[in-house]
Amino acid sequence: MSDYPHSLTLFYPMYNERQHLGPMTHRALEALSAVTENFEILIIDDGSTDGSEKLAEELARTDPRIKVIHHERNQGYGQALRTGWACAHGDIVMYTDCDEPVDLALFGEALPHLEHFDVVIGYRTNRWEGWRRFFYSRTYNLLVRILFGVRARDINFSFKLIWQKPLRKLNLAAGSVFIDGEFLSEAARNHLTVYEMPVDYIPRKYGVSNFNSIRAATYTFEEMWAYWRRRRTFAAVQRVPSQPTSFS
Repeated sequence: MSDYPHSLTLFYPMYNERQHLGPMTHRALEALSAVTENFEILIIDDGSTDGSEKLAEELARTDPRIKVIHHERNQGYGQALRTGWACAHGDIVMYTDCDEPVDLALFGEALPHLEHFDVVIGYRTNRWEGWRRFFYSRTYNLLVRILFGVRARDINFSFKLIWQKPLRKLNLAAGSVFIDGEFLSEAARNHLTVYEMPVDYIPRKYGVSNFNSIRAATYTFEEMWAYWRRRRTFAAVQRVPSQPTSFS
């Protein structure tokens, strides 16, 4: 264990991930303990019904650094991430997914980059999940780059680290997987510096992704449109000159 000078929060959203949750949490403890003892792990239970919500509580009882935050009902991936960011106490806030899409030891390798950047994000060097997912991803990434000025290779990959202070500048509202695009768009709007780190992607071991559907894609693009409109409205308000005060 190194004597890392900053406190860490690692969180991951969970929705019916009983088979992944235990191994994921044990590896998270090992990975963070190799860096510092000053950390917390937040499990964001987004209304699970498969018993993983009970398993999360059992895991929390074994170690005070593990905390569970429950949504009473499933509210979606974006809300789960926003809950994690809102409840994190660490100087540095990190998140990934409960199906462990990346070797968690890479978070320790990413930390030195935060000495020079506000945000560190991972991009997959070996991704392939079928033609439909490929088409969605390419279209989505292109739109986020064009509409919001985001310059990133892999916008939606769940390997992101950010300092607590700049995190509080981000105005995040998405409920869909557009939350990642909104996160980086807000980072660009606030002129945060971003380091991109290559990582090897680990495919899901159990179950299927909740994102690989036309319904999920439609919801994502609807939220992207809503965010674009909010940005336009905000920019228009900023351009309106203040009216001189009349004294009589």
